[in-house]
Amino acid sequence: MLKAAFFDLDGTLLDEEKRIPASAREAILHCRAQGVRMYIVTARSPRLNKTLGWTDGEFALFDGAIHSNGATVRLGDELTHCCLHPEAVRRALRHVWECPGAEMSLHMAGDDHAFTFAMEGERLERWQLKPENVFPIDEASICRTLKALIYHGDLKEERPPLPPELGESITADCAGLARVLLTDQGRTIQLAPLEAGKLQAVERIRQQHGWTPEEIVVFGDDLNDLEMIAHYPRSIAMGNGHGQVKAAAGYVTAANTDGGIAQGLRWAMGEE
Repeated sequence: MLKAAFFDLDGTLLDEEKRIPASAREAILHCRAQGVRMYIVTARSPRLNKTLGWTDGEFALFDGAIHSNGATVRLGDELTHCCLHPEAVRRALRHVWECPGAEMSLHMAGDDHAFTFAMEGERLERWQLKPENVFPIDEASICRTLKALIYHGDLKEERPPLPPELGESITADCAGLARVLLTDQGRTIQLAPLEAGKLQAVERIRQQHGWTPEEIVVFGDDLNDLEMIAHYPRSIAMGNGHGQVKAAAGYVTAANTDGGIAQGLRWAMGEE
C-alpha cells in the first residue's frame, strides 16, 4: 500500500510554464483522498510563494517539503536547516573567480542571498528580493550558506553550459566537503551539504513515520534526483529525464508536459 509520494519540481511536477498541470493536481488530490501523504523534494528554496507565485492552494496539496537539495526540511510549520561546509564554499568561489563568465550565488535561510555579481534594479525584481536581503560574499555569508549555485548569465533559462572542466575542478577540490551536482544539461553546478541530500531527507521523513521503502514513491528527472531514484523500488523517472535517471528508475513515465505525474501515480497506486 502506498503511504507517501515525493516529487521533484522543475522538470518533474512543474510544466514548462513552471505550473502544476491540472492532470497532476487532480492525481495528487485523488491520492490524498486515499490517505497518501504528499511531499516536495527540490533544489529550490522554501520561497515558492515568490519564485513560483504559489498560493495557499498549491501549498495545501503537500504535507511537507524538502528544499535546497535536502539542506532545508519543512514539516508543518517547522523548518530545519543544514549549512554547507564553509571551506567548500571558499574553494568553489576561487574556481568561479578564475572562470570567465561564471557567476555564483549563495542561498541562506529566509530570503538572504549573496552574489558574485551586482544585484540591483531588474535583477532584484526578477529574483523577488529586497536590498536588505542581499549581503556581500564574506565570511558571515559563507558560514551560513545552505546551497550554492554556479552558472553563466545570471541564472536565466537561456544561459549557456558551463565549461566541463569547471565542474570537474570543483568536484575534485570539494571532495569530502560538499555534494557537487551538475544539473540543467550542464548549465548549473549545485553545492549541497555533504551530510544532507534528497535521499537523506526523504529517509528522515520515511523513518519518522515508520514507512517501509516499498510504501513510498519518488519522482525525479535530473542528476540531483539520481541517488533517491536508485534507492527506492518504487521510483519514477520522467520521460523527459536524464538518461541515467531513467536507467535507474523502477518505472519511466511520460514527460512532465504530457501527463507524466498522473500516469506515474496510477502506476504507484496499482491502478495501471
